[in-house]
Amino acid sequence: MARFKLTDADENFLKMPQGGALISAGSSGTETWIERDRDMVVHIAIKSVAVATADGGTLQVCIDLGGETAKGQDGPLPLESQLQASQSVQVLVKAGQKLAFKAYPVAHDAEVLKTIVWAADFKSEHEAEAAARQVPDRSGQERPTSSSSGAPAANGAAPN
Repeated sequence: MARFKLTDADENFLKMPQGGALISAGSSGTETWIERDRDMVVHIAIKSVAVATADGGTLQVCIDLGGETAKGQDGPLPLESQLQASQSVQVLVKAGQKLAFKAYPVAHDAEVLKTIVWAADFKSEHEAEAAARQVPDRSGQERPTSSSSGAPAANGAAPN
């Protein structure tokens, strides 16, 4: 079997958004937990890229959380096609409680090249406005900016 490599498009797809914290990078995903010191809505995401090793190759990514599974999929696609799949959930993490989850790819007739798992906390509207006021302009002086957080407060896992 040929040895496949990541393309520039794959690397671009795998980029995390600003404010995201990398939890895992590799090919198999992770089984871990997160904890916060106060109630916080957290965005958990997985992205994976693969190459179809036979006609009909598929790539699926899964996030198992609280007895539920959120899934995203690419394929089936022809031999040597690039596959890219992602899935994310938003969940309320209660202060002082560990939230266990598992995020992983499932490939059928495909070789997984890379998988990343990341998380980002949603800021309250007050925190987002305070952070925006601290953004310096090009002259190096701080300037006020407007910002609103449209982040919904989820109570449990919900597919995006």
